Amino acid sequence: MCGIMGFSRGFSGDLSRESQEIRESRESSVDIVLNGLKNLEYRGYDSSGIAYYEEKEKKIKCIKKSGKLVNLSTEFSCAKPVKSNMAIGHIRWATHGKPTDDNAHPHLDCTGNIAIVHNGIIENYSVLKNRLIKKGHKFITPTDSEVIAHLIEDYINEGKSFYEAVRLSSLEFSGAFAVLVLNAPEKSIAAVKYGPPLVMVNKGGDIYFASDVSPLIEYSDEVIYLKNSEIAYFHDGKLELTNFKGKKIGKTVTKIDWDASRSVKTGFSHFMQKEIFEQPSCLLDAFSSRIISVNGSAHSFSDFKILLENVKLTKKDIINASRIVITACGSSYYAGLAIKYMTETICGIPVIVEYGSEFRYENFPISKDDIFIGISQSGETADTNSALELAKTGHAGILSITNVPGSQITTMSNKGVIYTHAGPEIGVASTKAFTTQLLCGLLLALHIREIKGYIPASEGINGLNIFKDMVELPKKVEQILFMNEAVKEIAKKYYKNANFLYLGRGILYPIALEGALKLKEISYIHAEGYPAGEMKHGPIALVDENMPVLFLLSNNTLAPKTISNIEEIKARGGRIIAVADYEPEIEGLSDLIKIPETSEVLSPILYTIPLQLLAYHIAALKGTDIDQPRNLAKSVTVE
Repeated sequence: MCGIMGFSRGFSGDLSRESQEIRESRESSVDIVLNGLKNLEYRGYDSSGIAYYEEKEKKIKCIKKSGKLVNLSTEFSCAKPVKSNMAIGHIRWATHGKPTDDNAHPHLDCTGNIAIVHNGIIENYSVLKNRLIKKGHKFITPTDSEVIAHLIEDYINEGKSFYEAVRLSSLEFSGAFAVLVLNAPEKSIAAVKYGPPLVMVNKGGDIYFASDVSPLIEYSDEVIYLKNSEIAYFHDGKLELTNFKGKKIGKTVTKIDWDASRSVKTGFSHFMQKEIFEQPSCLLDAFSSRIISVNGSAHSFSDFKILLENVKLTKKDIINASRIVITACGSSYYAGLAIKYMTETICGIPVIVEYGSEFRYENFPISKDDIFIGISQSGETADTNSALELAKTGHAGILSITNVPGSQITTMSNKGVIYTHAGPEIGVASTKAFTTQLLCGLLLALHIREIKGYIPASEGINGLNIFKDMVELPKKVEQILFMNEAVKEIAKKYYKNANFLYLGRGILYPIALEGALKLKEISYIHAEGYPAGEMKHGPIALVDENMPVLFLLSNNTLAPKTISNIEEIKARGGRIIAVADYEPEIEGLSDLIKIPETSEVLSPILYTIPLQLLAYHIAALKGTDIDQPRNLAKSVTVE
């Protein structure tokens, strides 16, 4: 949820021993951390702060500011240049305590020798806090995070080494926590992971820490992902990795193929806008190496083969599976609903889709023959991963669709991982991650069908030219993106409306949900998605001339049903926007967005694009903070 960045040089840090020339050439740790926080701002933007070891005064200094990161940047730009070789920083999405200067991270212990930044929630903080107060510790904030600094201090007061104090404290915490700890007397830094992500780069004797790879890729494409219950300890240029029991463990290096240039706007007004326009190339990356033509033609399923290199499902797994369970949250959940339709249509296997946040508290019967699919852009979504942990205890097979190699969800996936290859997604509202999830879900359905060994007799499926349509998909997305200015003109008609309805049928119903979510996330307009057939069972009561209703209309057997719903809206004076893959013969449409035709199982991707553009332009006209919408964060790593 929050963003963490840390840096330490791999030497004692005594600047007095260095020449003036060396001192001037080295970038301050504060500048490195501040730059890293800029790349992490999508993870939280209520407040921010940096703690650094000031070499001249031999102590930790801490600067914290509420509000956007620019407030902290301004504070440092107005101060004297900082000479420091060790710093940690944090950008916050508030959980415990309002977003004020005091509540911002880092937090210090009583002595000022220990500084911490924390992502997650310490669930037993009140018990620990009361114990420490009785021992004389003075707390400044109501946050759960401050207790971390004081507990480490308490162990040091008992004679424990800094590393041991960190390790023993980690054993006492309940909840989820990713923590960086700065120790002034020892000039060392420690990182602790249990739940939220922490990634490291160890390069040239220097160490970099971050909540994800986005601020690290400019330094190295080789990273180390900390796993749950692991501690990284860095002192005098030496990095040690241990588990919470103190046992040393090896380092596993993961190579990241993200281009650092994809983390900058490069001429676009917002990251979200850039990421919408990146979708043709992202979709091509998602399938180009995974689908091959067998006979040089593409008229039936037997003409192409799916290659999913990291998927370990066997024919026995598929035959024994009575159902597939998809668990996810937010946009990933809506992707799961569309993937359910694809899988049931193509494979003939029942699919259940569950919110991760609800599944973890249900009495859901889990069978060892179940196949669970977790969908998460970051791979660190707390509710989704907790649901998969429950599936793991039931000995179910677990497979994941994610964008981030080495993320927590990948470590739980005993049946493999499908990476979306979307690259870094900085905008909080998901765009390219969502459409690549849809495409990867379709590839998985086709792969399962291959393993299963037969084609179900579903109407319209046996002769589908899916391979040809998939090859043409990036070009068709580009055709929709060329409509950008036309969609912007439509947005001008509706950006002052307070409410919207989005309606779709069949596989397009989840896209109605996603379209409504995009609009409410970034424009703050109230919007709801419904199955079009459910419109008359309640939502129609809301319809009048002030309620725009957006229909997703496809030229299939459901079209007459959807057109009947459109007529019902017209009869009540509603304004109708239609997104359709043909020219419907309907009088009285307020607006029509015509998109290219494609196979039904690929259609959710094409229908998503104009809804993203519409939400973007409405939000831009309203002047909202599109990349960092209020109260939201990119990766929800706490419950």
